Amino acid sequence: MLGVSKKVVSAVELTRLSMAFGAITDLWLIVILSRSRDDYHYMPVATMPLAQALICSAVTAVGLFSFAAALNDLLDAKHDRIFSPHRPIASGEIGAVQAFSVAIASLLLALVGVLSFGFGALFIALLIAGGTLFYNGTAKYIPGVGLLTIGLLHAGHMLIPNDQFTFTLPAWLAMTHATAVATIMHFVLSKRPGLSRRALWMLVIGWVICSVCILGFGILKSSGSFWPESTPWYGPIFPALAIIAFIPIVIRKIKRAQSPAIAAEKVARYGALWQSIFAASWLFSWGEFLWGLVALALAGIGFGAMTLLKELGGSNDQPIAYRG
Repeated sequence: MLGVSKKVVSAVELTRLSMAFGAITDLWLIVILSRSRDDYHYMPVATMPLAQALICSAVTAVGLFSFAAALNDLLDAKHDRIFSPHRPIASGEIGAVQAFSVAIASLLLALVGVLSFGFGALFIALLIAGGTLFYNGTAKYIPGVGLLTIGLLHAGHMLIPNDQFTFTLPAWLAMTHATAVATIMHFVLSKRPGLSRRALWMLVIGWVICSVCILGFGILKSSGSFWPESTPWYGPIFPALAIIAFIPIVIRKIKRAQSPAIAAEKVARYGALWQSIFAASWLFSWGEFLWGLVALALAGIGFGAMTLLKELGGSNDQPIAYRG
């Protein structure tokens, strides 16, 4: 029985399931906001039953997240045997063949979930899967490209339920947040190759270009409106508070960490948690207070799951490995 439990914990750690709640709330955010406007009444996300939309988006989010995590560990197995021997593949808890099977099964699960949202959603999901392969195979060895790729994958992920969604600020914030978290972890862990001045400029310029494209697309599609007119006057306050609150928390966690590895683990943990906080802030800004509370509840569940997994894995002195 103990062996089975250990295998389950290892599988959860391999797929980072305890960190997937942020990915779920990202898609739930778009589902709820899409259904609250008449502009998208013709799209599957608005015509299907709400329960089906939420379940399919959750399945898609978990599938893509698990695929990326398992693939990351599988391709980094040699590195982990030296630098992160506690990881499931490196420690021998899960074999390479099993990890590959988990990655493929997770991707197929995501594609099954995404089918309900139509061809556009399927196309985006396949692009994200391809982008994940590109990141793990090439981009992560070019920091200026790899860190931005992480952000773009997060932004694209949010468009799955509704590829016509014109309010692109949430996608832009998801890109910016994921890029910032990955960059902080890169510096904290002193990863190689390092982020040189040239690579840093490449990252900044790439982020500016992508920001203009994402925000510009939304403005053009919504007839020049930067913020939806139907939102309450206090709408921008909530996302602004969520952004402001994240900065001192991360600084404090890094300063109080006992080692760079633990500091990076905390940045990853709170970075994943804050995806749900951002989702809640957008929902509050649109007056969807009940769903905002649901997003906060998922954030709490996710944080509790991460803490429990850490305790079950006996890793109080070991970080939860996470490379984005």
